[in-house]
Amino acid sequence: MTAYSKLQIGVHWAVVGMIAVQWTTSGAIPRTHNPLLPAAPVDLFLHVVHNYNGMAIGCLVLVRIALRLSRGTDGPQPRRIPMELAALAVHWGIYASLAGQAATGFIASYLWGPAAGVHKAIWNVTLVLIALHVTAAAWHGFRRDGVVGRMLPLWTRTISDERQRPVR
Repeated sequence: MTAYSKLQIGVHWAVVGMIAVQWTTSGAIPRTHNPLLPAAPVDLFLHVVHNYNGMAIGCLVLVRIALRLSRGTDGPQPRRIPMELAALAVHWGIYASLAGQAATGFIASYLWGPAAGVHKAIWNVTLVLIALHVTAAAWHGFRRDGVVGRMLPLWTRTISDERQRPVR
């Protein structure tokens, strides 16, 4: 199993934090578009944070894809087991859904408002994929098979690698 680079780990955890920001600022969006009530200054600020943070996530997802394609994660494997194929599908699904979120969010904000419906639909897909990803990470953490340690910061990775047990 190949370890991720520090840059890959940093981009991963930055995007995780930024998704949390998106979640907390998303409630301001409908309040800024309410035709019956003027938007509060804090909602306008949160809307701007949501927009620019979303564009930054889009850029980081492109960086993450470029890193994955150039550096890879695992060595060449001619035959993958179904679990590995599922992991691959979830990872690429997350990349695609986050890129789609960034693109449709940009389009809805700056070019064509009705794209907001697609943006919201992709968010639901993103949530399902993240839930699958976190569940799989928890499973690997429970098994202590070293998979989770690959994406943890360097100081924790060495501890988890020492306790790693063989996969059966």
